[in-house]
Amino acid sequence: MTASRIDLGRGAALGALSRTILAAGAARALIGCNAPEPPPSTGGTDVVAGPCGRGAVVVSSDYQSTNVSLVSWDGAVLSASIVSSGSSAPGLASPLSGDVVVPTAPVRGDRLALLDRSASVLTWIDVRSGEPAGQLALATAFRANPQDYVEVSPGKAYVTRHEPNLDPDAAPIDGGSDVLVVDPGARAIVGRIDLAPALAGEDPAFYPRPGRAVLVGDSLYVLLTATSLDFVASAESRLVEIDARSDAIREVTVLEGLHGCGGLAASAGGSRLAVVCPGTFGGDAASNAGEAGLVVLARRDGGLVEEARWTAAELGAGTPGFSVAFASEDRLLFSTLGRDALSEGGPVDDTLTAVELAGSAPERGEPEVLLRSKELPFSLGEVRCAEACGRCLAADAETDGGVVHRFDVGADGRALEHAGAFRVDPRVGLPPRYLGAF
Repeated sequence: MTASRIDLGRGAALGALSRTILAAGAARALIGCNAPEPPPSTGGTDVVAGPCGRGAVVVSSDYQSTNVSLVSWDGAVLSASIVSSGSSAPGLASPLSGDVVVPTAPVRGDRLALLDRSASVLTWIDVRSGEPAGQLALATAFRANPQDYVEVSPGKAYVTRHEPNLDPDAAPIDGGSDVLVVDPGARAIVGRIDLAPALAGEDPAFYPRPGRAVLVGDSLYVLLTATSLDFVASAESRLVEIDARSDAIREVTVLEGLHGCGGLAASAGGSRLAVVCPGTFGGDAASNAGEAGLVVLARRDGGLVEEARWTAAELGAGTPGFSVAFASEDRLLFSTLGRDALSEGGPVDDTLTAVELAGSAPERGEPEVLLRSKELPFSLGEVRCAEACGRCLAADAETDGGVVHRFDVGADGRALEHAGAFRVDPRVGLPPRYLGAF
């Protein structure tokens, strides 16, 4: 068998298939080849929504097969396999591929939303029954590579499409590298937001390439990676604020000096946004650490104001990864990317790291490493937190064949205590990589 395509987190560095990533991917794929075909669905869950919703969504994958599980924020498995790439049902015209992710923000109500980046399809699954609730093709004749889904209401949602459509005869609605407006109820595309204006003044060789998105009030914030077609070169990343009522671009905030930004989170109160940036990979074994970092922006009446920033060097030996979450208003949790022993500079672990936001820069504590990878880089995946419940979860594709770690947030909103790790579906054996909430 051949090693599968390795996706470096929401497509921010899809072109950088370096020897480090390929080696790690080959090892994982070989492990995945020994896993059985995903069994039938275990159904949904009738758990009642609380202050933090129902729980978390875990996507496990070896990049060839996918299994989706539901867990509580305490670590109880609610459905070991609500749907998988082995599922077949009348409402599932396009089976799931091995490249499926879940939205950054929680999707409330009785439906899950799954983004199949390889097939360019949006799939809804009924939470209670586990049955497909509908699908929507997000492109016609090109691979759109959808990255995120934000539901505004039962009749309106947004989907970010990473890839541009290079067909000169393509219909305007199918331009790509944009934000689609969809009607979840009708399962239809109803509009498109062109993001080209957000790159005004840049070299036309750069495409917006939107990834993560979050909704705060009536503002949709979309994170642009802004790279060339081959991902080797990039412009400075930026945050685009879109009016969720008119779908018009309100403001563009350039993240000066930061490239390849792929992780975005909003605090529970909506007063802060956090962005992690690994830098441009450029086809090499590691990203450009000089372009990497973590930035926190405060939402003010006049727009976004940079409140805090850490360079990659200030955060440790690696570079920030593609996932960040607020454990509390003043505590951030994020992943960093490692590299293997063959890379220049020698091996570096992946880490799960926390930083403190309270106080001025000199008073903030040093970054605190909570987890490290063991042997393979690109093993620690996404992190998600439920601030109201004082819980954070982190995906780990390496430990014991793949586990989800639970962290409890202290009463002060700062201390993070490791409260154990659990497997979501030992029957399938696919390693967990992506996390969401429902």
